[in-house]
Formats: sequence, structure tokens, C-alpha cells
Amino acid sequence: MYGRDVEEIEFKFQQKLNEIKAAGKQVPKQKHTVTLSEFFETIYLPYKKNQKRKENTINGIIYNFSYIVKQGFDKPMNAYTPQKIEEFLFSIQLTRKRQLMQGLLNNIFKRAVLSSVIKTNPCAVIERMIHKSVRGTALTFREQAEYFKLVFSSKNLSHSLKCYFAFVYLTGTRRTEALAANVNDIDGDTLKINGTKTDGSLRYIPLTPLVKKLLDSVEPVKGKYFPYAGKTVDEIFYENNKLLKFKHKLHDLRHTFGTIQICVRKIDVKTVSLWLGHSTIDTTLRIYTHPEQLDRATFLSGTLQENEKNAILLSQYQRVIYIIEDYLSSYTQNLPKKP
Repeated sequence: MYGRDVEEIEFKFQQKLNEIKAAGKQVPKQKHTVTLSEFFETIYLPYKKNQKRKENTINGIIYNFSYIVKQGFDKPMNAYTPQKIEEFLFSIQLTRKRQLMQGLLNNIFKRAVLSSVIKTNPCAVIERMIHKSVRGTALTFREQAEYFKLVFSSKNLSHSLKCYFAFVYLTGTRRTEALAANVNDIDGDTLKINGTKTDGSLRYIPLTPLVKKLLDSVEPVKGKYFPYAGKTVDEIFYENNKLLKFKHKLHDLRHTFGTIQICVRKIDVKTVSLWLGHSTIDTTLRIYTHPEQLDRATFLSGTLQENEKNAILLSQYQRVIYIIEDYLSSYTQNLPKKP
């Protein structure tokens, strides 16, 4: 800035300063809306609860949303762009979790548009995240026996946690269905399963003597037999699998149950489909009819007749059942007698 004297320089400086201030007043500042977490707590979550969603569903939504917050992706609602959301999704290593996060964010932003909090849904233009699901497999009879021997001998697990895994194996329930098992679900010789996946998954299954003995040995907490979080049982199953060098997930216990009922015990497929809570019998036939997963050598043997193969499979299944029965008997015998 130049001038013939100090006064001229001061005048020009003040004039320029006034121009800058005037220009700043003309630029409207962006008005931020509520943050994602504020909208979630005050509008989205109450909306879901008003839909009479099941407790497990609501807990799942809260758990998934907590991941978004922990990752530092909580911003004002109108600060999100498709590019930022896409970058966040691709930062998630597990492809299944990417899909879950994309679905949750999309639902939240759709509700925000309907609530007039934002004008457009930034998730609407993002392509669906790709996830190739890996179909579960049944544990072999050898793996079943080794797994329950390890679980029942563990000094770090409570009795009810040990029973939880046996319960899933004996009933074919999904992880959260087993966690929701309540004393009020027993009705004579049947057990109500509060399904969590489809409308038809609310169902009744036979309360076998072994399952009844198992539940009777557990001390319920506020009516629940297994008052644990899904993450807890997942981690325990994973750690045990790692010790045994198995490549299975918790859901494979359900897969094992269905395969045994159809391929070994020869229970009618329609009946097993009802027990499992499938919406169609086709799902049961497609997934749970692979007896070779239980004992490949026996199933592929060219020297055995079908009835001989089945006799071997039944004998192996009974050995696993005996391991569970033996543990429960030992546990109940060691309990202090009630006065």
C-alpha cells in the first residue's frame, strides 16, 4: 500500500479494512443443523421404538450406531456429503459391517428428510456396498465332541454360559433368540422362541427332556436364562474355535442342529423348517441337507449301505449328546442341596 505521506496510507488502509468488513457481512455463514447423534437420540430412535420393534432389534440399532460415533463420524446433519459417507464406509474392513452401516445411515437420513431437518438424503446416490456372504457349515461330529469337551472343562466360563452354547446346539435357535430365552417361554412340553428375523420366526419347538434339564440347571436373572450380550458369546465362541483351530462361527451351531435333524434323525423337512423359523421350506432344503459336512468319510464310503451310514451317524450324534448329559448330571450332583 503506497501513499505520499503517513496520513494517506492510514486513510487507504482504513478504507480497505472497511471494504473487507463489508464483504464479510455479505457472505452468509452456513447454519448447522442438529448433529447426527442428536437427531438419532431425539427423533430416529423414538420413531423406531414407536413402531413397536422388538427389544433385540432396538438394541441392535443402538449398538450399530455407537460404532459410527466411536469412529468420530458424528457431524451436523447438513455437513454430510455422499463423498464423505462413501469414504467412511470404505474405511470399514468388514464388508458385512459396511452394508449394515450404509443401511443404518440411509434410514436415518431418510427420516431426517421426512422430518424436514435436511432437504436431501446424501446416501441416496451411493451404490450399495458389496458383500459376498459365506454360507455356514455344520461342525463335524468330531468337532462337536471336541468343542463341548473344551467348553465344559473351562474354568473361566460360568455354568450358564456353558449351557448357552449347548442350548443353541440342541434347539437350533439364532444367537439373539437364545439370549432372549425367558422362564415365561416354557409352556408344558413346548418352548416359545421369540424369533428375530422374520414374522414367521416366532414359533414353538418341543421342550425335550435334555433341554428342560439344561434350563432347570440355570439360575435365571430377571427371568432370562442367558443374560449376556451378543458380542460376549461371539467372542467366547471365537476364542474356543481358535484354540481348537476350527473355522466356524457361532451360527454354525444352528446349522449343525438343522443338518442333524434332517440328515441323521430323519425328521420331516417341513417340521424342521418350522422349528428353525424359516419363511419357506426352500430355505431349509437349500442350506440344511448336506450330511457330508457331519462325517465326510462315512457319507462318501462306497462300501456302506444307506442304513449302515445312518447308524454310524446316529451313534456319533449320541456320543455328543452323552457329553452334554454327563456334564449336566455332574453339575447338578455337585450343587448344594436346598434345605
